[in-house]
Amino acid sequence: MNAIFNQNNLLVLFRLISAHMIVEWICRLDFWKHMKSDKKWLSKTRILQGLIAAILLYVCSGYWGSIWLPLIIFITRTGIDGLGYKKGKGKKEANHQVLFHTFKQLAYLLIILGCWAALVHINISDLTAVLTSVTSNTKLWILGLSYIIVVFPAGVWIGKITEPWRKELAESQFQGLEKAGLWMGRLERILILTFVILDHYDAIGFLIAAKSIFRFGEINTSKNRKEAEYILIGTMLSFVIAILIGILSTWLLKQLQP
Repeated sequence: MNAIFNQNNLLVLFRLISAHMIVEWICRLDFWKHMKSDKKWLSKTRILQGLIAAILLYVCSGYWGSIWLPLIIFITRTGIDGLGYKKGKGKKEANHQVLFHTFKQLAYLLIILGCWAALVHINISDLTAVLTSVTSNTKLWILGLSYIIVVFPAGVWIGKITEPWRKELAESQFQGLEKAGLWMGRLERILILTFVILDHYDAIGFLIAAKSIFRFGEINTSKNRKEAEYILIGTMLSFVIAILIGILSTWLLKQLQP
């Protein structure tokens, strides 16, 4: 493992990831909105962005003799971007774009990791040793499972518990952004779990106080009282579940200490 994650190898990896982040920032400038992207793979936008990514990652890598690097970056980036091309508008198209953006970033990361491994000449035995070490790390599995639980199953549990109150509210009463509550709940549970694991319960109190201040006006307004009470019930359930999972995870991690 030390042979892979030495200072020189990590420096190359950080340079490649930094170059990728710069490219992503460049590709989100308003300049690109004025260029047409009406073709799947041969649009000017995708070709230019692919060239920028290829040149910048090649320059930042510092491996001037690796001419294959910009070619692979250009071909793979242009190809992946082309896969996401789809005409249409509306909610279905927006969901498609969100899912594809997630897939695209994961694909970029895998490609960068593959190029990095080739540049620093990582052999299969070293890579196998790292993977074995990671997959056999019990603490890592406990932490990973804890975060998975607070993000996905916890949301389902809260939805089932609050279902009777949700039925009392007419759909017209909900004026918030679609799925905003879902993502806020996930983010707050991730924060709370992190605070518990790091033993910073004071930060949880600050989070509760901050959210209460934002909801104070709604509670005092009779028109929105039911909605505000429903939101607060869901919030308290979210906090309780995240804290309990955090306490259990912390206890399990302590049991593994020698």
